[in-house]
Amino acid sequence: MARKTLTNPSFWIALALLAANGLAWTYALVPEGPAVKVAARLEPDIADLRERLIEGGHGGEPFSLEITELEAAETIAWYLKRHPNVPFRDPQVFIDTEEIAAKGVAEIAGLRVGLTGRADIALLDGVPTVSLADLDVAGVAVPGFVQSSIQAEINAQFGLAENLPLIIDELVLEEGKATVRGTIR
Repeated sequence: MARKTLTNPSFWIALALLAANGLAWTYALVPEGPAVKVAARLEPDIADLRERLIEGGHGGEPFSLEITELEAAETIAWYLKRHPNVPFRDPQVFIDTEEIAAKGVAEIAGLRVGLTGRADIALLDGVPTVSLADLDVAGVAVPGFVQSSIQAEINAQFGLAENLPLIIDELVLEEGKATVRGTIR
């Protein structure tokens, strides 16, 4: 029986079609172009502020951070290196006067796919709020219910920011960089 199957042309055609289908899906889901690698390092001004917060005793002191797109991507890579359970890597950040966009590679169900998102950021009583404006996986828009779930997780994470020992007075987005000014609680 096995010999008859191996000599049957329909078997080989079906196998070739399955292989072609697998290759097509692999090609469709592979992240665009070569992945951009950034160093996993904490931006120096953020590292200094972090150190002051860990030390304590700096309440009432002002802080100012100016973060470029590259520094933001490196800081995200630093965070991801410390949290290997987060299925995202190779971050890139794009800042303009209206929003912040990011892209990278996510691992979803064992597949590496390109992930791109845009978010609006505003301050509400000294705490940043992030609204997901757009999200796509492998070039396909994420369904609304999935985007809503992700927004809920973002809200939960930024809800934790209410307990940060910082009050953010100003958040300015410019082409290629963001400036954050505030006071240590």
